[in-house]
Amino acid sequence: MIDLDKIEPSNFIEEEILEDLKNGRSKEVITRCPPEPSGYWHIGHCKAWIIDFETAIKFGGYTYLRMDDTNPSREQGEFADSYMADLAWLGYTPKKMIFASEAYFDKIYEIAEEMIKNGYAYVDELSQEDQLKMKGTLTSPGVNSPYRDRPWKESLDLFRRMKNGEFPDGSLTLRAKIDMAHPNILMRDPIMYKISRQHHYKTGDKWCIYPIYDFAHPMEDALEGVTYSLCDITFRVHRELYEWFIEKGWNKPFAPKQREFSTLNLENVLLGKRYLKQLVESKKVMGWDDPRFLTIVGMRRRGYTAQGVKDFIKSVGVVPSESTIPFSALEFHIRNDLNKIATRAMVVLDPLKVVITNYEGENEEISIDNNPNIENGGAHKASFGKTIYIEKEDFSDNPPPKYNRLTLNGIVRLKGAYIIRCNKAIYKENGEIDHLECEYIKESKSGNDTSGLKPKGTIHFVCEGDCFNITIRNFKNLTKAEYLWPSKALADGVSIDELLEPNSMQESTAIAENFLREAKTEDKFQFMRKGYYTLDKDTTENNYIFNFTIGLKDSFKVKG
Repeated sequence: MIDLDKIEPSNFIEEEILEDLKNGRSKEVITRCPPEPSGYWHIGHCKAWIIDFETAIKFGGYTYLRMDDTNPSREQGEFADSYMADLAWLGYTPKKMIFASEAYFDKIYEIAEEMIKNGYAYVDELSQEDQLKMKGTLTSPGVNSPYRDRPWKESLDLFRRMKNGEFPDGSLTLRAKIDMAHPNILMRDPIMYKISRQHHYKTGDKWCIYPIYDFAHPMEDALEGVTYSLCDITFRVHRELYEWFIEKGWNKPFAPKQREFSTLNLENVLLGKRYLKQLVESKKVMGWDDPRFLTIVGMRRRGYTAQGVKDFIKSVGVVPSESTIPFSALEFHIRNDLNKIATRAMVVLDPLKVVITNYEGENEEISIDNNPNIENGGAHKASFGKTIYIEKEDFSDNPPPKYNRLTLNGIVRLKGAYIIRCNKAIYKENGEIDHLECEYIKESKSGNDTSGLKPKGTIHFVCEGDCFNITIRNFKNLTKAEYLWPSKALADGVSIDELLEPNSMQESTAIAENFLREAKTEDKFQFMRKGYYTLDKDTTENNYIFNFTIGLKDSFKVKG
């Protein structure tokens, strides 16, 4: 039992809920995720679902996952199946998964019949085009349909015949009888049902009429026992209609309340489902889980963490007004979480061969900590030997000021191994460096250094005989930087080809320590001094593919 006196509300919605619970307006907190199964969830949906679940959890309630499948022309079981996996990844378990088409369509139809009997709805024979013309404008009232005042028994008979399939698609609609002069155009006798002979992925051909979202949604909330219908502010203008349907169609105690919060406005990110679908169907990306997408499946494949996404959403807060958020804010929280959990590994992206001239014998085993931020996080074995590879950028024969890596006659420490001194650089005929000749200081092994030397820098490396080639997928932002709001640019007529950043995914080869052969799909690593990477699902026994997740440097500053 939740002690209400101990709950401290953190936003305006929680303040209202707490007051409702204390004065008896609500008995419990039940929320819902009501996606239309017409595409994969993206980070914008994450905000809504996290708010739904976290709000219910805070007040000892629960959340339903409801497939709001009232539009069979756009819905597929594939999408519905993905949502449970997405919620599990985020760490949430819904009270129940419900398909509105199976659970509520019969009852919604009965409610519609009762509204006809009570004079709140009528069957209209105007085409939807004519209805739209008669809606009026923001400054002028609409015009009543000539069928608006037909006897309720006649409307009821026509509605039942609509259900029985006696009329062609689009020929009749059921409309709510509200006010054609209402200042909110949505309240001007909106459609409740339309005739549409579409095969439904769950109910087959049982129905040839389908409820419109604005009517079905509040009825589903009410039938489900939802007490708080939380949604983004694009639905604020719909609230008045939501409440009208609740009053006229439900009118029972503990009816749901709709409350709205700001949308997630993330700069330089393409989120609109129809645009993402266009990219998927045109094969311009690898699928809905393309790592350049901020779909949940795409973020997961890229290597983003659920905790990082949740921390980001929570940092944005629950507020009623809009704000814009830089992409770096999301990256900050992803990087912060990866730093806590990612396993460290040594990978050389641009290799330079180094021969240790005074080393003889077999490779020597060294130890690399898996993650210094994890208590008892363990270590894994790597090797040091005669031939190693370092990053080309970690050697300079003409070093700039404050260069703390390897130079001619200079020293540097190798991570987990020894200090080495560069004695000679061997060049190719074209002037490029072919390899380095170095010596190692035998008394300088990490953890047992008695050399007395104090190198200014430490670099990573891999050892020949204990390494293998891997493929790196590097990513740029999917859309060009000049398009701050990509979805708006597309809506304004910019073409997809113009919007997309060319070569936003490129592959390269790197050399990794053999330890990474043990990696499993979605395992996350910090390639030392380079960034965070995760093993991609396209990996085969002969080709390990790692997706670049995010770099080590952070430009975002937390306010506070």
